[in-house]
Amino acid sequence: DPCRNLHCKRGKVCHVDEQGKPSCICQDPAACPSTKDYERVCGTDNKTYDGTCQLFGTKCQLEGTKTGRQLHLDYMGSCKYIPHCTDYEVDQFPLRMRDWLKNILMQYYERDLDNSEFLTEKQRSKVSNPFQ
Repeated sequence: DPCRNLHCKRGKVCHVDEQGKPSCICQDPAACPSTKDYERVCGTDNKTYDGTCQLFGTKCQLEGTKTGRQLHLDYMGSCKYIPHCTDYEVDQFPLRMRDWLKNILMQYYERDLDNSEFLTEKQRSKVSNPFQ
């Protein structure tokens, strides 16, 4: 079997041409074996795929496109409905992000009091005032 020693990356399968030479080609997502409901996966395009074979076969077929580069496994299971952000949520995002970052820096500052490995001197001085 010419395909025995050829390893294809995810989304590709070994194919032997007329001369008997093996090569890797994109897996046809429709030819993937059927899967159970619990084997479904959610892609970063927020589409549910019957399994990783179908997801990576689709990614391979989109190779070289922006959609193909952005498509990855997001999480195991069917995709959840994610509603669009409201205008209020979009407006609040920078403020919430600032507060989150401040909290993270404060946590690092607390740990940094024992050993100064986490923060640079400049970061330490910026965080020390809000911390106190």
